[in-house]
Amino acid sequence: MIARTLLAGGTAVLALGCAAARPAAERGFLLRDLRVGERTYLYALYVPRGYSADRAWPLVVFLHGRGESGTDGSKQIAQGLPAALQWDAARWPALVLAPQKPDEDSEWEQHEAAVMAMIAQVRRELRVDPDRVALTGLSQGGHGTWVLGARHPDLWSALVPVCGYAGARRGAAGPGLAPPFEGGPEELAAPLADVPVWAFHGEDDDIGPATETRAMAAAITAAGGSVKATVYPGVNHGSWDRAYREEGLPAFLLAPRRGRR
Repeated sequence: MIARTLLAGGTAVLALGCAAARPAAERGFLLRDLRVGERTYLYALYVPRGYSADRAWPLVVFLHGRGESGTDGSKQIAQGLPAALQWDAARWPALVLAPQKPDEDSEWEQHEAAVMAMIAQVRRELRVDPDRVALTGLSQGGHGTWVLGARHPDLWSALVPVCGYAGARRGAAGPGLAPPFEGGPEELAAPLADVPVWAFHGEDDDIGPATETRAMAAAITAAGGSVKATVYPGVNHGSWDRAYREEGLPAFLLAPRRGRR
């Protein structure tokens, strides 16, 4: 059993790495681990202060970017949605699952089994609304949002990719790792035609150009879907700072939509 100390709303709390021993009453960011195949994955789970099993809660899965990869288990909560949540938790009345990808060069779809296993674990332990399970991510995590979104379209109530791209740019080999996705927007678009999507990008992004988001939006539209795309003029790669502070984003991510089919 691994003990970890973390901050939740400015108060130090103790979280245990063994999921079975963790009392349901814990709140804040809980640092956890899960063995999947030959690897132990680290992740953070945010449980709101007001959480109660008396009602079902939305779950948002957040996939971080390349720079937050590692094996410390907590860097992934320093950017994007987890960072925005720490500034204003009242805007995000939801459970938030933030896996950490162990290395920089692999793509998120190479760790698909781990992400799905973490979601299943959270759903076993906490009361999750099955019609409000959303997926979002930035940069590499934006790519992961497009790919895992398309691979599991019946799971997600909404997708929010931020400065993401379609085809894999990297891909690390290793024990138990699946190959990265090497297709294009058209291959991802058809499964996403019925999934609500709000995509973000910076117009001046010099790491992953905004044409990546525009190409995905065009492909989904051609497949019969509808995408809301926000491109920020004058913004480089860090478009997530503005995206996760968009006034209407919590309502979009947390709305109960999966039962629409």
